[in-house]
Amino acid sequence: MSTFLQIKLMKQPLLIAAGIGLSVCLYSCEPHYDGPDSGERQAYVPVYMSDIQKNDVTISSARTTERSGKIYAFGNYIFQNDLNKGIHVIDNTDRLHPQKIAFISIPYNSEFAVKGNYIYANNGNDLVVVDVRDVMHPAVVKRMENAFPYVEQQFPPQAGYFVCPDPAKGIVVDWVLQTVTSPNCKR
Repeated sequence: MSTFLQIKLMKQPLLIAAGIGLSVCLYSCEPHYDGPDSGERQAYVPVYMSDIQKNDVTISSARTTERSGKIYAFGNYIFQNDLNKGIHVIDNTDRLHPQKIAFISIPYNSEFAVKGNYIYANNGNDLVVVDVRDVMHPAVVKRMENAFPYVEQQFPPQAGYFVCPDPAKGIVVDWVLQTVTSPNCKR
C-alpha cells in the first residue's frame, strides 16, 4: 500500500471523530426543547423591562443587597450597586462601622460612575445623571434616552430549564430562579 494512501486512511477516523465531537458541542450549546415537562421544577424566568417602571428613579430606606456590583467612595459616603435594582447609600463617617442609610432605586441599573457631585448611571438603555450633593434627596438632573444599546439576555446565566422568552412582552433584562410548572425550554 502506498504511503499516501496510508496517511489518507489514518486521517479519516480523526476527521470523523472531530466532526462528531464538534456536532455534539454545537448541539449542547444551543437551547433545545425536549417536549413538555410535567410537574414543578426550578427554572429561570425572564424579567422584562417596562418603560413605565424604567423611568421611576426614587429614594427609599436602606435595604439588603441582593446582587452586589461596583462600589464607589464619595466623601463620607460609599455607593454600592445592586444589579438591576439601584444604588445603596452607605454612611462611612465612622470608618469602622459604615451604615446603610438609603437606597436610590434605578431600575435596570448595572453600571455607574461618580464624578464631582453626580452619579452617572445606566437606567435600562438610558443614561441618567443624578445630583447627590444632598444624598438623602438625590435628583435626576439629566436623562439621555437610548444612550446605550439594549443588552438583551436571550438565555439565563446557568444551564438548565427556563421559560422561553416572549418577544411580545419586551426586552429581557434579567432572569430569576423560580419554581414553575412545565418550563418550556432547556439549555
